[in-house]
Amino acid sequence: MPPLPPSLPGAIQAPLATSGGTEGGWLYTLLTKAGVDPSTAQTVVDFVVRPLEIVLVLVVAALVARYGARVLRRVLTRATSRATARNDDERGGARVSTVVALVVNLWRLFVAVVALAIVLGMLGINLTPILASATVIGATIGFGAQSLVRDYLSGMLLTMEDQYGIGDTVTVGNATGVVEDLSLRVTRLRAVDGSVWYVPNGEIRLLSNGSRGWAKAVVDVPVAPGDAEALERVRQAMTDAAREVADQPPFSSTSAEPPEVVGMVAAGADSCTVRVALRTVPARRTALERALREAVMARLAADELLPGESAQE
Repeated sequence: MPPLPPSLPGAIQAPLATSGGTEGGWLYTLLTKAGVDPSTAQTVVDFVVRPLEIVLVLVVAALVARYGARVLRRVLTRATSRATARNDDERGGARVSTVVALVVNLWRLFVAVVALAIVLGMLGINLTPILASATVIGATIGFGAQSLVRDYLSGMLLTMEDQYGIGDTVTVGNATGVVEDLSLRVTRLRAVDGSVWYVPNGEIRLLSNGSRGWAKAVVDVPVAPGDAEALERVRQAMTDAAREVADQPPFSSTSAEPPEVVGMVAAGADSCTVRVALRTVPARRTALERALREAVMARLAADELLPGESAQE
């Protein structure tokens, strides 16, 4: 076996010294050049300087998160306020608050994740295996819980777009009710009969909101078939009955427009269907429809314009 070359020990020690200087950083190099023992220099770096650097990173992250959130809140408030003012949105204030709070929370989460990654790197923890494991775990969860991820993303978009809110009466598929609770994953509805519907946000594809802006109370009434003169009598009777209802409290304050008799919407051998509509606010629509139906039926019965009475004559 040939003897080892004399330069081998030196070749082994040189990388060790270089590696120690590289790991310690500029302060370690400065202390070793000043004659400080390498172990002492490394101890100073690990227990004095490194904690100060970590504290500095955390302080800077806190300041960035705080003042960045202020800037975002100010910019988004101005932008969304102008948009809602142009659209004359009555719920503009609530929508602005929801969108701003969501974006600010996302910003703070982003800053926290970046600060955590920097601190782990300063502690000498290799982030590559962690990121690789997180990628694999995230992909597995993503494939296994696609519906859950879709629910959260849909809930975020529904909240930002303010398609509905708590207290609104909505129809989602076969479910109709008042929104009692709204989260990023599920929406809870209370039906008229007291049933509670839990609708995952990812399943919402077509939604009808009956609590925004204005509404119309629409009533269809069957009347006796007849000629043009009889139809005109029906129109006048329905108009008078609708005006009486619109002038009475509590509908007088919400019925700003006169009633509209649309006319005949269906016809048969024994009866015709005439429609009357009155504009109101969404909260009064159901009660106004009941009052309109009762008043119109009473007036038509008094004028003997209902199908049964006409047949008896």
